[in-house]
Amino acid sequence: MILKRIKMNPGVISGENCYVVQDEKTKETMIIDPGELTEDLIKILDAMQIKLKYILLTHCHGDHIAGVQKIKEKYGGQVLIHRKDENGLRDININLSTHIGLEPITIQEDSRVDDNDILHVGELEFVVIHTPGHTARKYMFIF
Repeated sequence: MILKRIKMNPGVISGENCYVVQDEKTKETMIIDPGELTEDLIKILDAMQIKLKYILLTHCHGDHIAGVQKIKEKYGGQVLIHRKDENGLRDININLSTHIGLEPITIQEDSRVDDNDILHVGELEFVVIHTPGHTARKYMFIF
């Protein structure tokens, strides 16, 4: 397994973390919380020869979802978010995109996840664990 933490800076927060998880054998890849699609991130993803399966969002805040549309257009992949946070993807008053200096962001998820769901990325397996905190909806994964 390859796990890369990439420090993003959409210009509104002190830099957000985007994670790229890849099964080395199959090249199947999951991107977690893409703050924005920068030239540096494109170079990394292209060098990794990704086969994007999922764009996984831990919650709907604008600084975590700003890059979703461009990444999906370039690499494909399904947008996943916890079902309790899905409305924020389409409501700028919930995702706070304009409140933090971004253009208004509205996107559509492809599927929703729940506590104890299992995601497969190549031969890797991840379990969804609902962990409210930063928002009532944030969750984490164990692999």
